[in-house]
Amino acid sequence: MFNFFKEIKWFIQRGRRGWSDCDVWDFDSYLCDIIPQALRKLKGGSGCPSDFYDKDAINNECHLWNETLEAMAQGFESTKFLKGHHYMKWVESKDKKGYKTLDTDYEALENARKKMEIGLKLFAENFINLWD
Repeated sequence: MFNFFKEIKWFIQRGRRGWSDCDVWDFDSYLCDIIPQALRKLKGGSGCPSDFYDKDAINNECHLWNETLEAMAQGFESTKFLKGHHYMKWVESKDKKGYKTLDTDYEALENARKKMEIGLKLFAENFINLWD
C-alpha cells in the first residue's frame, strides 16, 4: 500500500545522504536498478581511461570503454534477471492435460550467469575508472 508520508521521508533521505532506508531493505536489487542507468550515462561522456583509448578509431576513440560499460550494465541487469527467477517459464504439463508447470529455461539461465560474471568482474576491475 502506498504511504505518502514514508515516500516523502525516503525522498528526503535520498536527497540528504544519497540513499533511503527502503533502498537498503533489498540493496542488491536497488543497485541493479540504478547502476546500469548510470553506466550507460557514462557512455559517450567526455573521455575514457587511457587503457581503453583507441587512437586509430577516428571519432570513436572510446568505443572499447563504451563496450566495457555496456557489458557492466548488462551484468547488473542479468543479476536482477537471475534474482527474479525470470529464467523460469510456464509450460504445458506433460502429466496433466490443461495444466501448466514451471520449467527452467537453461539457455536463458546460462546466458544470464555468463553476463553477470563478466559484467561484475569488469565492474570490480574498472571501479576506479567510473568517472566522466
